[in-house]
Amino acid sequence: MTDPPPSAPAAPNPPPPRRGKVVVFLAGCLLVFGLVATGLHFLGPRSAPPGVTMADLHGLADLQDRFNADRGQPRLVVILSPT
Repeated sequence: MTDPPPSAPAAPNPPPPRRGKVVVFLAGCLLVFGLVATGLHFLGPRSAPPGVTMADLHGLADLQDRFNADRGQPRLVVILSPT
């Protein structure tokens, strides 16, 4: 008689779930975000610096005129969409 073939090595156990560490990490990130947002709300400026204004434009021609009027200065165009 022959010896039975050796059995295959047992598969290693899968690592334990790390859900707890992920929850703690996300909770910590949320806490830091909340503290930063609160600090900026209470310690941030209450109004724009002198000389800074926002323009309510009613068409592309208004935007082009304002943009060209500030030639030689840094310009920032912000477009906000409700969707």
